[in-house]
Amino acid sequence: MSAALPEMPAAAYSSGMAASFRRVPVLALAAFASVTQSFVFAGMLSGMAADLSVSVAAAGQLATVYALAFAVSAPFVAAWAARFPRRGVIASGLALLGAINLLLMASGSYGALLAWRVLAGIASGAVVPTAMAAATMLVPPAQRGRAIATVMAGTTLAFLLGIPLGSVVGEWLGWRASFGFAGLLALAVAAAIRLVLPRLPGEAGGPAGGLRVLARAGVPGTLAATLLGFTAVFSVAAYVGPAVEAVAGFSPTGVALMQALVGVASLLGIPVGARLADSGRVGLALLLPLGVAAGHLGQAWLLWAMADASPPAIMLQGGFILLTAACMFALSPVISARLVVLAPDARSVVLAANSSSVFLGQAAGAAAGGAAILLLGLPGIGLAGATAAFACFLLLLQIARRG
Repeated sequence: MSAALPEMPAAAYSSGMAASFRRVPVLALAAFASVTQSFVFAGMLSGMAADLSVSVAAAGQLATVYALAFAVSAPFVAAWAARFPRRGVIASGLALLGAINLLLMASGSYGALLAWRVLAGIASGAVVPTAMAAATMLVPPAQRGRAIATVMAGTTLAFLLGIPLGSVVGEWLGWRASFGFAGLLALAVAAAIRLVLPRLPGEAGGPAGGLRVLARAGVPGTLAATLLGFTAVFSVAAYVGPAVEAVAGFSPTGVALMQALVGVASLLGIPVGARLADSGRVGLALLLPLGVAAGHLGQAWLLWAMADASPPAIMLQGGFILLTAACMFALSPVISARLVVLAPDARSVVLAANSSSVFLGQAAGAAAGGAAILLLGLPGIGLAGATAAFACFLLLLQIARRG
């Protein structure tokens, strides 16, 4: 990763929209709804597993199949949808997600849940990547990091409010109601996008031309850094419910409070990442994966030595969750801004590929965490996450040296 980011050509953004930042926040709601429905069931894994007569590790694979479906399909969905106006793509994607989550609520078997989660993963490819691309069209180049960070603030809101609220709804009304909550939220945000977002044009070039950008110099390595970073984070995050229950002894409501710390962490991390991206100085980003590794090693130690629901254990676990989430949220705007610079002519495709790497990392993390549980018990999730985080650090160091 170079020490300074080159300036995007002025023609690479919609100059007619650049004078106004005021509509970018509605795009954050798209991220809020999409991320909420992605992980709304995370705090209910134990109850879901018991009700469906599967193991906790198997229930965690509902996150894996969603992430894999997104990872495989997102670049193709984005390349196909890039020709259409952005507002319609985002609103239609959210409406489809809303319908799928309502169907998830009514599903009666583990197999049916897996199938609907696959479809939800495919539909999600039309939402957040397009929202981020639209945000960069609404602002001049000097504000692209801020625009991306604003959309990412929807992710903050999801972890701070949406996902924890889904856990509370699930505890009160059953885990199926969590999916119903997510579905209604997605439908409401789809309506807001149609009402508030101006019409933004698509990109020229067609699907095949858009996909060729993924082989452009610098793009594959940057995408790999995202993959490794999110593999690290979700080796633990996919099993946050069982981890918090083991260390803190919390109920699903208590797990929701711990999940809300991820949102607090993003409030700290995203502005730091936006400032690094807009200033063009990103050398400090190299240290962020090391922070993730340190937090996960601490989590492994807690699960091994301090699973006693004591106040020090609870405070330490909260601190480690804050550390790992803040570091990853700070790294994300830097990577996204770099990708837009590398491919300003196909930003929706390259950002979709980055989101694909995010979800592939989530799938890999959930799979790695599940394997670690089987091999080493619950403390293994921290060791798996720390290993992936250190690999991310080594890759970023190599990118920085190449310039």
